[in-house]
Amino acid sequence: IDYPHGEYRPGDQLWLREISLEDTARAVNRDVLVPRRNGRYAFGRLIDRSGDKIGVLPPGHGEKQQVVENPAWIGVAEMLVRKL
Repeated sequence: IDYPHGEYRPGDQLWLREISLEDTARAVNRDVLVPRRNGRYAFGRLIDRSGDKIGVLPPGHGEKQQVVENPAWIGVAEMLVRKL
């Protein structure tokens, strides 16, 4: 993590596990990283899935939901590593 995002601090390492779009039901309400078009990514809480679209709520107050259509993969947060 390069700069603060919600509960994450600069210097934190977030380890992710890749899941398929079909396995999103077990990742609802967890933090995810999802590839978007043009080499960009969406990061935040997985809040919705409708067909081949998923809704990701970025960390922080007042952020708007990002909808990603047919992502190739979803990275679910598994472990947070923070230096003391």
